[in-house]
Amino acid sequence: MTEETCIISIDLRSGVPLYRQIIDRVVLAIAAGDLKPGARLPTVRKMAIDLQVNPNTVSRAYREMEIRGIVKTQRGTGTFVAPAPSGAEDSAKRREFLETFCEEFVAEATKLGFSVKELVETLQGRLAKRS
Repeated sequence: MTEETCIISIDLRSGVPLYRQIIDRVVLAIAAGDLKPGARLPTVRKMAIDLQVNPNTVSRAYREMEIRGIVKTQRGTGTFVAPAPSGAEDSAKRREFLETFCEEFVAEATKLGFSVKELVETLQGRLAKRS
């Protein structure tokens, strides 16, 4: 995702709130390595236009991601992917993030009808490709 192009998409017919979908897609892009620490996200207005949603929806997603430490907003310059936490003091925060991420991932995958076996096999395959 660059400032010029929004590579995330949302499903307007999904039961998941739009701001939540934006957060989930950004987190997945970070996890997949498509967004690196320091990468600039599109402006609220640009993302709202690209996704065809209200700017307040994008603003809410950005605020929540900032509270969680996923992004950092620098007044006048934009919103950027936050550096990955490191060090002993951040290990609890990292673990909490991982737990939340996994819970949301499993809930969404289960809702879509994927079995635990399918999830595990797919994750193992993805991890093997990254090694």
